[in-house]
Amino acid sequence: MKKQKTAYSDINEVLSEITGDIVGQFDLPDLLNKVVGLAMRLLNAEVCSIFLDDKEKHSGRIRMMAGSGFAKRLVHKAEYKIGEGFTGFIFETGRKFNIKTKDELQNLLNKETGNTIWRGKHDGDQWQSGKNEFRNLIALPLIIKDQIFGVIKVENKDVSFGKHFSEEDERIFEIIANVVALAIENARLHNKIETQLKAISAKAAHRINNQTTNYDGIKLDLEEELDNQVCNKDNIKLIRNRLIETTSNLKKMIGEFKNYGKPIVLEKKYFSINKIIKDEVWYAKPADGIKIELNLDGKIPEILIDGRFTESVKELIINAMTAIENTSTSRGEIKISTMLQEKPKNKNVVIRIDDSGPGFPPNFPIFEPFNSTDPQSTGLGLATVKELVEKHGGEIEVISSQIGGASVEFTIPVLI
Repeated sequence: MKKQKTAYSDINEVLSEITGDIVGQFDLPDLLNKVVGLAMRLLNAEVCSIFLDDKEKHSGRIRMMAGSGFAKRLVHKAEYKIGEGFTGFIFETGRKFNIKTKDELQNLLNKETGNTIWRGKHDGDQWQSGKNEFRNLIALPLIIKDQIFGVIKVENKDVSFGKHFSEEDERIFEIIANVVALAIENARLHNKIETQLKAISAKAAHRINNQTTNYDGIKLDLEEELDNQVCNKDNIKLIRNRLIETTSNLKKMIGEFKNYGKPIVLEKKYFSINKIIKDEVWYAKPADGIKIELNLDGKIPEILIDGRFTESVKELIINAMTAIENTSTSRGEIKISTMLQEKPKNKNVVIRIDDSGPGFPPNFPIFEPFNSTDPQSTGLGLATVKELVEKHGGEIEVISSQIGGASVEFTIPVLI
C-alpha cells in the first residue's frame, strides 16, 4: 500500500494549498471545478461532487453543480428535494458521514422514520459499466452563518492509499469544506453584485438616453425655424423652454446618480412635520386641476429629524402630482394626513399621502432603484425616501389608495 500523499505535518500546509488555489476565484463554475480537482488530489479520491441549493429556480431542491469520475455524468442533472435520499438528508440535517463500505451506505437508517436513507435515485445514469462502482465516501454539509447551502462529497479512496478514508482524511476534508463554503459564498455575492451593477448601468443609461434624445428634437425644431425667412418668437420661446427643462432634468438625474448609494449621516434638528408638509404643498404649486387636501394632527410636537426629510416630502408630493398629470384628464386629488400614534413604549408620527392617479402596476418594484413608471424619472426618488425613513428607524409602504391611486404611508419615531 502506498503512503498517503497528503500526510501533512502541519495543518497550515493544507490551508495554504487550499487558499492558494481557490480564494479570490469569482467565476463559480471554474471555482467548483478547481475545488473538485483539489479535493481529489488532497484526499487521493477517484470522485468528488458538489451540490448547491437552487433557490432562484427551484426552491427546496439541491442540484449537482460540479463533479468528477462517475459523478461527472450527473452534473446539472442529479437533483434532490431537501431531505430526499442520502444527499438531501445531509442538507436537511447538517450531519457528516465517513462511510466505509457500500453495505454501510445502503443500510443507513433514518432514526426518526426507521427508513433507509440511501435511494440510488440516479444509479441508472451514472454507471457507464452498468455496475455500481461505489466503495466508500466522506460527505459534509457546506455551511455559512449557520445556514446549510450545499453538500460536498469525495468517493472511492484510491486503493493504493487505503481501504477507505481515514480520520485524517476527514479532518482535511472538513478544512476544505469550510474554506470552500466561504469561497462559494464570495463568488455568489460577487456575481450577484456584478449582475445588479450591469442592470443598474443599463437602466441608468436608458433614463439618461430618454433625456438626451430630447436634444435631437430641439435641434430639428431649431433648424426648421432657421429655414424660415422670419423666425417666430413664440416658437423660439417654446424651444428655449424645452431646452431649459431637458437640461434641468438631465442635471437632476446626474446629481441623483452621484448621490445615490452614499452613506447617509443624519444631522438631526427640531422640525415641525406639519409645517414641512404645508410649506412643500405651497412650493409645489399644483395645477388648477389638482386639489390637495390636508388633514394634519395638531398634537404632533416638533421632533428631531434630518433636514433632508423635507426633500422626501417634496418627492412624494411631486410623485403624486405627476401620477395625476399623466392621466387622461390631468385632474384629480391628493390627500395628505398626519397622526400622532401613541403606544405604551413609544410614539410615532404617521404620514400618509394618497393620490387619485393610476397607481402602480402589480408586483412593481416600487422601492428598488432605477425603477419608475415615469420615463422622465431616474427611479431613485422612492428608493432614497425609503432609505432615509429607515435610517430614522421608521417604516414605509405603498398600498392601494382609497381615492383610486396609490397611497404612501410611513412612520417616524418621535424623538423629543
